[in-house]
Amino acid sequence: MSTAGLVPTNPVLLPMPLTVPAALDADAPAGSRRRLVLVMALFTLIVQLADAADLVPYLTVGGLDLPLSVLPALGLAVVCGDRLLGRSTARRAAAAYWIAAGVAIAVAGVLFARTGHLSLWFALIAASACEELVFRLAIPAVIAAVLRLGGVRMDRSRVAGLVLAGLWFVLLPGHRAQMGGVTGAVPFIAFAALAATIVHRSGSVLPMAAAHSVSNLLTFLMWGDTVGSDARSMGLACVLGLLVLAYGRSRRLTIDDHGGLVDTRTGLEVASIDLRDGHPATVTLVDGRTVSVDGPLGAGHALVDHQVA
Repeated sequence: MSTAGLVPTNPVLLPMPLTVPAALDADAPAGSRRRLVLVMALFTLIVQLADAADLVPYLTVGGLDLPLSVLPALGLAVVCGDRLLGRSTARRAAAAYWIAAGVAIAVAGVLFARTGHLSLWFALIAASACEELVFRLAIPAVIAAVLRLGGVRMDRSRVAGLVLAGLWFVLLPGHRAQMGGVTGAVPFIAFAALAATIVHRSGSVLPMAAAHSVSNLLTFLMWGDTVGSDARSMGLACVLGLLVLAYGRSRRLTIDDHGGLVDTRTGLEVASIDLRDGHPATVTLVDGRTVSVDGPLGAGHALVDHQVA
């Protein structure tokens, strides 16, 4: 729906409900989505710990050993639904990104099929999705939940969860085997930092999983001398560049599961929006503090449209 005419041109203060959204409510019913997501995230973390301790078998697909945590991770993806897609502040860049990632994954599939390794193509995509679901969603969610129980602010607990999970990601046995030294860890640290930034700013786990798949597929094709290192570098740079343009921009506000606005830095619900003509947009949080929102509110007035319509 077009947002034309929805943003008031006269001084206005838009009231918003003061109820705490279920996504942030510690006393939410056990059947709520947030509780279910946390339960699945915890289950995924437990299985991942069992994988790390060699207490459970691996799943072998296409000659690649996948951790058993891929199964609860996929269950976690089902529970999260379309929220895994996140939100882009640049729709054209997002469209370009998905086209580029889709083409890269499809072309890689053709190349893998020609060499009789189509099952490996599928396994690499599954492994990439699993790692993003585990290390950018499940583990950070559990760590953040524990920290919040200890009184840590939501924004700080989320960052801490992503950082700790990112360190675990870098130190995975398969990653350490590729390092060969301290400098060899730099690409993995950089990738983990990029992934954490994208997910933190946009909640975009699925787009990050697609980029991760492209990276793994191109790397295996390079190892098999199917594509050159230059082609891999250019393809990966194109996909990651579009990913950053589409999903890397920091947003101050987001929409919760029930349609309310939430401040991403504090985790507090928005009580009102001040859209007086000629003044920067500001929002008042439920604790009474007022914060400025740079640029168009909610990227292209999408949030205003959501609240006013």
